[in-house]
Amino acid sequence: MAIDLGGFVKKKTVVEIGTEKFSFTELTIADLCEFRADLNRKREAYNEKRRKRLLEDAEKIGGVNPLELLKFVDKPITEEEAEAEMETTDGLGLLAYLSLRHNHIGISKEQALGILLPSKMEEITAAMFPKPKDDNKKKPKVKNPKVKKPSGQQQ
Repeated sequence: MAIDLGGFVKKKTVVEIGTEKFSFTELTIADLCEFRADLNRKREAYNEKRRKRLLEDAEKIGGVNPLELLKFVDKPITEEEAEAEMETTDGLGLLAYLSLRHNHIGISKEQALGILLPSKMEEITAAMFPKPKDDNKKKPKVKNPKVKKPSGQQQ
């Protein structure tokens, strides 16, 4: 049974940067997974260099179990590390690219990074991570009912 997602439309927000208008699309879970995969690729490349260096150092020192040292290198990226990376310049550039690529075909990661101006960061971030709208329905206000005290009781 196929699910029809034809009615699902990601929110788009146009942000004017300089003389150009850029259409940022709300980031999806797939976009965030791609961000995380890129982060994992970078970490793996860095860890490969660290592994080689640790093994060389353990051999030089002697008497050190290299497998014990590798336990400190081969750790998955934590949620806190991923969130911290999102707040870096490179992280924001990649998120902007993931948001812009849907409406700006052919934009590169470097170009996306190049349009991030500090004065527009709040607006760009809100476009990539929009907050859900409140319901337009007015919620009935509940007033505190006045409780009548039975006669004969003192206040």
